[in-house]
Amino acid sequence: MTKLELEYILQEGESYLVEFKEKVKSSLSRELAAFANASGGRIFIGVDDNGIVKGILNSNKTKSQIQDIANNCQPSIEISITEFQNIIIIQILEGTEKPYQCAEGFFIRMGTNSQKMKRDHIIEFLQAEGQIRFEDQLHPKFDFKKHYDSSKLNNFLRMAGITKNLDDSIILENLGVAEIVSGKLKMKNVGVLFFAKSIETLCEQATITCAVFDGKDRISILNRKDYSDDIVTNINNALHFVKQELRVKYVMTGKAQREESYEIPLEVMREAIVNAVAHRDYFLYGSHTTIEIFDDRIEITNPGGLPKGLSEKEFGTKAVRRNQITATLLQRINLVENMGTGINKIKKLLKESGNKDATFKFKDFFTIVFLKERISIIENGGVSDGVNGGVNQVFKFIASNPNIKVKDIQIHLKFSTRTIERYIKILKEKELVEFKGSPKLGGYFVIEADESP
Repeated sequence: MTKLELEYILQEGESYLVEFKEKVKSSLSRELAAFANASGGRIFIGVDDNGIVKGILNSNKTKSQIQDIANNCQPSIEISITEFQNIIIIQILEGTEKPYQCAEGFFIRMGTNSQKMKRDHIIEFLQAEGQIRFEDQLHPKFDFKKHYDSSKLNNFLRMAGITKNLDDSIILENLGVAEIVSGKLKMKNVGVLFFAKSIETLCEQATITCAVFDGKDRISILNRKDYSDDIVTNINNALHFVKQELRVKYVMTGKAQREESYEIPLEVMREAIVNAVAHRDYFLYGSHTTIEIFDDRIEITNPGGLPKGLSEKEFGTKAVRRNQITATLLQRINLVENMGTGINKIKKLLKESGNKDATFKFKDFFTIVFLKERISIIENGGVSDGVNGGVNQVFKFIASNPNIKVKDIQIHLKFSTRTIERYIKILKEKELVEFKGSPKLGGYFVIEADESP
């Protein structure tokens, strides 16, 4: 431990792997059991909940008290005790004889808290413990020189509001995404998801596939994108894809600028996409998280169904995370609250926006279905019957640039030629635009309101 490393940990705050305690109390046993039942971690004694160092007397009596608390757990918990300045640091390894029990019961680390396990949870915990957690495994093919992207760590720290004053290796260790093995730094699978240049060859199953279908069935694909960057970039790209395909209306409020209202609130889509990425089963190879957009609905599906310990009846009322470190890292950059509130937030936002409730399907895959609303778009004084955001961009560009050709629209809007032709087809069917002139010299024009039938 160095001064800079301690400053980093205090700045980062409590996490799935770190707990702060001002004093040594009997309740410390809960934290020891919780870490041993999860992935291990460290407890910093002499630090308050806000990361402010209060200090503690580091005496043999204090060390003996801590060791007694660990020994009194069933089975006893193996710990190591070190000191730095006026702080005592307790290192707890993931237990090999789970589950561990203290005088107050069975506890497990959930996000930044230690939660007591009820009887059903304990049974399911015992059943699940035979399975190795995907995110904790070291990736056998990860090469730091070839695959690591330090700029992604820098971006993560910026989003988390953490000052970078340590070597990348120390930060990666403290984040719980890497560890030293035989003197060499090894990346865990969860580190690959966040900080690899690409997951395409390392964790291909983490790809997000977005597709737009013509009509209400999975027959004709109009547009498709596969995102295989890091997990945060993938979320942002997927949300942008959906935003381009959602129908939008402009609400005149009397202000200088109009307000955009999407048929499904963007915050709802963000919550659903993040939820799918955070909770999917990454052991299921060959299956992507998918976002499928139909004329009447949007379906977001992630492999794995509900995690063990969560029944359909408890869904939305209980927080059970399949990927703890992933959820904690997403919480650090404010993409999740890590308190199991995402589904309830989706329901609340849908209700407030006047949308119908989402429906959920639970089997080997988890699917959330959003019904699309029929809305109108107010544009230049006319009303079109529900065209999507991408079509609306094309319409506005044609309105501002009469006699424009497809290739010029493509250069400006950065859509593919095929996508622009599809959007123009929709506008022509709605009698909003038309082509005038010869094939060589002509271009597209907006049909004026008095010309419309």
